[in-house]
Amino acid sequence: MIGLRPRSGVLRGRDRLAGLLASLFFLLPAFGAAQDARLFDDAYLERKYATAPSKFVTVEGVRFHVRDEGKGPVLLLLNGHLGSLHMWDAWVRILSPQLRIVRIDYAPYGLSGPDPSGDYSTEHAVRLVHALVQRLRLEKFSIGGTSNGALVALFYAIEHPERVERVVVSTLPAGRPPPRKPSDAMRAAAVEVKAQAPFQPRAFWDAFLHDIMANDAVIDDVLVDRYFELNNRRGAKAWVDAYIDTQYRLWDTLDVKEKFGRLRRPILLQWGADGVVLPEQIGHDVADLLRAAPVTLKQYRNAGHLPMIEQPEATARDALAFLRGTTLVSD
Repeated sequence: MIGLRPRSGVLRGRDRLAGLLASLFFLLPAFGAAQDARLFDDAYLERKYATAPSKFVTVEGVRFHVRDEGKGPVLLLLNGHLGSLHMWDAWVRILSPQLRIVRIDYAPYGLSGPDPSGDYSTEHAVRLVHALVQRLRLEKFSIGGTSNGALVALFYAIEHPERVERVVVSTLPAGRPPPRKPSDAMRAAAVEVKAQAPFQPRAFWDAFLHDIMANDAVIDDVLVDRYFELNNRRGAKAWVDAYIDTQYRLWDTLDVKEKFGRLRRPILLQWGADGVVLPEQIGHDVADLLRAAPVTLKQYRNAGHLPMIEQPEATARDALAFLRGTTLVSD
């Protein structure tokens, strides 16, 4: 299983520390549970991050943050772990003249609400996305996502091939991320996160983004502030903890080869070739798992875990060409 660590968890000494630090991308909110006056309330966050054309749509008790922009064939986009629908801003700017882009914060991220059922499994996320699709009256569309949002998009396309025309995803996981050694700044910031839990200082998010991204030039105050504020939303820590728990159970039980092999729709797999969370080779390994689907793998230099932010022009251009049926040369 790609990127999956031994189920026994037997990592010793330096390997144990490296494994823990490598997992910070998924585990970082898992400290403490008490409320903190430094956390941000929904009223403030919605004034700042739910400006027009944002709207909220409630399905099955979950309040979803949604944006619907542009005209043309529909592309439904899902955010990645710890991100929000804003991570697609550049794509919307580039693609909305040719596509209708519907993007959501899938629960429990961004400004979407918690799930009252307490079920944060990928399978349940697919059910919620489908309920939202029906509410929005989307009949035929392409679907995309990044990181764990890419996994939800993949599962959706497998379960609802009658709805999905094409799939565009980036840094699609197929197991726990492999152990790695984060930067010194990331490790120091992680110590502060533990000391100040549940509050996660802005310096942590600055170090976090520089750690997972390869193109530092695109990391500005707006990006850091957004990750800092939305991930310090009151209540979010407990919701993300629940998500992480179900995600790890998924990797411990899922037959990845069988599941990924069930996709039949054409898929464009975009990858940050200089990423450290899911390195370049994993992109090739994931492409091999999609053995029953027409798959195109595109690797992007000077991009890490967030290629739609790090290389927006190239990734959006290739996505549009793929969605129009143009044949792309796979890397």
